[in-house]
Amino acid sequence: MAATILLAILLVIAVILLFVLLALYLVPVTVSTVAECTRERARATATVAWGIVGGRVRITEGAQVLEVLLAGRPVVTRDLAEITKPAPPEREKEERKPALPAREYLNAAVDLWPQLRKVLAAVYRSLYLETLRGDVTLGLESPADTGVIYGYCTAVRYALRPAEAVDFVMTPVFDHEVFEGTFTLRMQIRRPLLIIIPVVGALLQKPVRQRLSQVSGRGAPSA
Repeated sequence: MAATILLAILLVIAVILLFVLLALYLVPVTVSTVAECTRERARATATVAWGIVGGRVRITEGAQVLEVLLAGRPVVTRDLAEITKPAPPEREKEERKPALPAREYLNAAVDLWPQLRKVLAAVYRSLYLETLRGDVTLGLESPADTGVIYGYCTAVRYALRPAEAVDFVMTPVFDHEVFEGTFTLRMQIRRPLLIIIPVVGALLQKPVRQRLSQVSGRGAPSA
Protein backbone atom coordinates (compact mmCIF):
# COMPACT_ATOMS: atom_id res chain seq x y z
CA MET A 1 0.00 0.00 0.00
CA ALA A 2 2.76 2.42 0.96
CA ALA A 3 4.68 1.53 -2.21
CA THR A 4 1.60 2.24 -4.31
CA ILE A 5 1.09 5.64 -2.70
CA LEU A 6 4.78 6.50 -3.16
CA LEU A 7 4.62 5.44 -6.80
CA ALA A 8 1.51 7.57 -7.34
CA ILE A 9 3.22 10.60 -5.76
CA LEU A 10 6.30 10.12 -7.95
CA LEU A 11 4.08 9.77 -11.00
CA VAL A 12 2.25 13.01 -10.19
CA ILE A 13 5.56 14.82 -9.67
CA ALA A 14 6.87 13.48 -12.98
CA VAL A 15 3.73 14.62 -14.81
CA ILE A 16 3.97 18.09 -13.26
CA LEU A 17 7.65 18.41 -14.21
CA LEU A 18 6.89 17.24 -17.73
CA PHE A 19 4.08 19.77 -18.00
CA VAL A 20 6.35 22.59 -16.77
CA LEU A 21 9.11 21.64 -19.22
CA LEU A 22 6.62 21.44 -22.06
CA ALA A 23 5.23 24.86 -21.15
CA LEU A 24 8.75 26.33 -21.00
CA TYR A 25 9.37 24.96 -24.47
CA LEU A 26 6.10 25.95 -26.11
CA VAL A 27 4.98 29.14 -24.33
CA PRO A 28 7.07 32.20 -25.24
CA VAL A 29 8.00 35.06 -22.94
CA THR A 30 6.62 38.35 -24.25
CA VAL A 31 8.44 41.60 -23.55
CA SER A 32 6.82 44.92 -24.39
CA THR A 33 7.72 48.52 -23.68
CA VAL A 34 5.83 51.73 -24.41
CA ALA A 35 7.32 55.13 -23.63
CA GLU A 36 6.03 58.64 -24.28
CA CYS A 37 7.70 61.96 -23.64
CA THR A 38 6.09 65.36 -24.23
CA ARG A 39 6.39 68.81 -22.72
CA GLU A 40 3.48 68.07 -20.40
CA ARG A 41 4.36 64.56 -19.25
CA ALA A 42 6.68 61.59 -19.46
CA ARG A 43 5.65 58.03 -18.84
CA ALA A 44 6.82 54.51 -19.59
CA THR A 45 5.46 51.01 -19.16
CA ALA A 46 7.43 47.77 -19.39
CA THR A 47 5.74 44.37 -19.26
CA VAL A 48 7.12 40.84 -19.14
CA ALA A 49 4.61 38.01 -19.48
CA TRP A 50 4.82 34.22 -19.65
CA GLY A 51 1.47 32.67 -20.29
CA ILE A 52 -0.99 34.09 -17.76
CA VAL A 53 1.76 35.20 -15.36
CA GLY A 54 3.63 38.45 -15.75
CA GLY A 55 5.06 41.58 -14.25
CA ARG A 56 4.69 45.23 -15.17
CA VAL A 57 6.56 48.40 -14.25
CA ARG A 58 4.78 51.72 -14.71
CA ILE A 59 6.74 54.95 -14.37
CA THR A 60 5.16 58.38 -14.50
CA GLU A 61 6.06 61.75 -13.04
CA GLY A 62 4.02 61.03 -9.94
CA ALA A 63 4.41 57.30 -9.39
CA GLN A 64 6.68 54.32 -9.90
CA VAL A 65 4.78 51.08 -9.54
CA LEU A 66 5.66 47.39 -9.82
CA GLU A 67 2.73 45.06 -10.51
CA VAL A 68 2.47 41.28 -10.53
CA LEU A 69 -0.04 40.21 -13.19
CA LEU A 70 -2.29 37.18 -13.42
CA ALA A 71 -4.23 36.84 -16.67
CA GLY A 72 -3.38 40.46 -17.41
CA ARG A 73 -4.82 41.76 -14.13
CA PRO A 74 -2.68 43.14 -11.29
CA VAL A 75 -2.85 40.97 -8.17
CA VAL A 76 0.05 42.54 -6.28
CA THR A 77 1.11 46.18 -6.45
CA ARG A 78 4.25 47.60 -4.86
CA ASP A 79 5.72 51.07 -4.80
CA LEU A 80 9.16 50.99 -6.45
CA ALA A 81 10.29 53.89 -4.29
CA GLU A 82 9.72 51.74 -1.20
CA ILE A 83 11.46 48.71 -2.71
CA THR A 84 14.52 50.69 -3.78
CA LYS A 85 14.71 52.75 -0.59
CA PRO A 86 18.33 52.79 0.64
CA ALA A 87 19.22 51.01 3.85
CA PRO A 88 19.65 53.04 7.06
CA PRO A 89 23.15 54.56 7.37
CA GLU A 90 24.15 52.32 10.29
CA ARG A 91 23.10 49.12 8.57
CA GLU A 92 24.53 50.24 5.27
CA LYS A 93 27.86 50.95 6.92
CA GLU A 94 27.89 47.54 8.56
CA GLU A 95 27.04 45.67 5.37
CA ARG A 96 29.29 47.65 3.07
CA LYS A 97 32.13 45.61 1.61
CA PRO A 98 35.22 46.73 -0.29
CA ALA A 99 34.46 47.05 -3.98
CA LEU A 100 36.32 44.73 -6.30
CA PRO A 101 38.63 46.34 -8.86
CA ALA A 102 37.38 46.54 -12.44
CA ARG A 103 40.12 44.13 -13.50
CA GLU A 104 38.53 41.42 -11.36
CA TYR A 105 35.26 41.71 -13.27
CA LEU A 106 37.10 41.61 -16.60
CA ASN A 107 38.99 38.49 -15.53
CA ALA A 108 35.74 36.88 -14.43
CA ALA A 109 34.13 37.70 -17.80
CA VAL A 110 37.08 36.07 -19.59
CA ASP A 111 36.93 32.98 -17.37
CA LEU A 112 33.18 32.62 -17.81
CA TRP A 113 33.11 33.50 -21.53
CA PRO A 114 32.65 29.91 -22.81
CA GLN A 115 29.50 29.54 -20.71
CA LEU A 116 28.34 33.10 -21.44
CA ARG A 117 28.75 32.49 -25.16
CA LYS A 118 26.44 29.47 -25.02
CA VAL A 119 23.81 31.42 -23.08
CA LEU A 120 24.02 34.43 -25.40
CA ALA A 121 23.79 32.18 -28.46
CA ALA A 122 20.65 30.57 -27.03
CA VAL A 123 19.14 33.99 -26.28
CA TYR A 124 19.91 35.23 -29.82
CA ARG A 125 18.30 32.17 -31.40
CA SER A 126 15.21 32.59 -29.23
CA LEU A 127 14.61 36.31 -29.78
CA TYR A 128 11.88 37.34 -32.20
CA LEU A 129 11.25 41.03 -32.80
CA GLU A 130 7.61 41.83 -33.46
CA THR A 131 7.61 45.63 -33.33
CA LEU A 132 10.15 48.38 -32.90
CA ARG A 133 8.66 51.82 -33.52
CA GLY A 134 9.99 55.23 -32.69
CA ASP A 135 8.88 58.76 -33.57
CA VAL A 136 11.15 61.39 -32.03
CA THR A 137 11.39 65.15 -32.36
CA LEU A 138 14.86 66.30 -31.32
CA GLY A 139 16.47 69.70 -31.02
CA LEU A 140 19.79 70.26 -29.23
CA GLU A 141 21.53 73.40 -28.09
CA SER A 142 23.89 73.07 -31.05
CA PRO A 143 22.20 72.79 -34.48
CA ALA A 144 25.33 71.06 -35.75
CA ASP A 145 24.95 68.29 -33.15
CA THR A 146 21.29 67.95 -34.08
CA GLY A 147 22.27 67.55 -37.73
CA VAL A 148 24.89 64.91 -36.93
CA ILE A 149 22.47 62.81 -34.88
CA TYR A 150 19.79 63.20 -37.57
CA GLY A 151 22.26 61.98 -40.17
CA TYR A 152 23.11 58.88 -38.15
CA CYS A 153 19.46 58.12 -37.48
CA THR A 154 18.58 58.50 -41.16
CA ALA A 155 21.39 56.15 -42.18
CA VAL A 156 20.28 53.54 -39.66
CA ARG A 157 16.67 53.92 -40.73
CA TYR A 158 17.44 53.21 -44.38
CA ALA A 159 19.72 50.34 -43.44
CA LEU A 160 16.86 48.74 -41.48
CA ARG A 161 14.16 49.57 -44.03
CA PRO A 162 13.85 45.96 -45.27
CA ALA A 163 12.86 44.90 -41.75
CA GLU A 164 9.12 45.51 -41.59
CA ALA A 165 9.07 45.30 -37.80
CA VAL A 166 11.44 48.25 -37.45
CA ASP A 167 10.42 51.83 -38.15
CA PHE A 168 12.21 54.76 -36.54
CA VAL A 169 11.57 58.36 -37.59
CA MET A 170 13.40 61.39 -36.27
CA THR A 171 12.31 64.98 -36.93
CA PRO A 172 15.12 67.51 -36.38
CA VAL A 173 14.50 70.96 -34.90
CA PHE A 174 17.29 73.50 -35.31
CA ASP A 175 15.92 76.66 -33.71
CA HIS A 176 15.24 75.49 -30.14
CA GLU A 177 15.85 72.64 -27.72
CA VAL A 178 13.22 69.94 -27.61
CA PHE A 179 12.89 66.24 -26.98
CA GLU A 180 9.51 64.63 -27.59
CA GLY A 181 8.37 61.35 -28.99
CA THR A 182 7.08 57.85 -28.53
CA PHE A 183 8.80 54.49 -28.45
CA THR A 184 7.23 51.06 -28.78
CA LEU A 185 8.97 47.69 -28.48
CA ARG A 186 7.42 44.26 -28.54
CA MET A 187 9.42 41.06 -28.75
CA GLN A 188 9.19 37.40 -27.86
CA ILE A 189 11.65 35.02 -26.28
CA ARG A 190 10.65 31.77 -27.90
CA ARG A 191 11.58 28.40 -26.45
CA PRO A 192 12.65 29.73 -22.99
CA LEU A 193 13.67 26.19 -22.08
CA LEU A 194 16.52 26.36 -24.60
CA ILE A 195 17.95 29.31 -22.63
CA ILE A 196 17.42 27.71 -19.23
CA ILE A 197 19.31 24.56 -20.23
CA PRO A 198 22.73 26.24 -20.83
CA VAL A 199 22.22 28.46 -17.76
CA VAL A 200 21.57 25.46 -15.52
CA GLY A 201 24.39 23.55 -17.18
CA ALA A 202 26.80 26.37 -16.39
CA LEU A 203 25.62 26.71 -12.79
CA LEU A 204 26.10 22.96 -12.24
CA GLN A 205 29.83 23.41 -12.84
CA LYS A 206 31.68 24.03 -9.59
CA PRO A 207 34.33 26.40 -11.12
CA VAL A 208 31.54 28.59 -12.48
CA ARG A 209 29.79 28.77 -9.11
CA GLN A 210 33.06 29.60 -7.37
CA ARG A 211 33.87 32.37 -9.86
CA LEU A 212 30.42 33.89 -9.52
CA SER A 213 30.73 33.72 -5.73
CA GLN A 214 34.06 35.54 -5.87
CA VAL A 215 32.69 38.32 -8.09
CA SER A 216 29.58 38.74 -5.93
CA GLY A 217 31.78 39.15 -2.85
CA ARG A 218 30.59 35.99 -1.10
CA GLY A 219 33.71 33.99 -1.83
CA ALA A 220 37.43 34.37 -1.41
CA PRO A 221 39.06 36.63 -4.01
CA SER A 222 41.02 34.93 -6.73
CA ALA A 223 44.77 35.08 -6.72
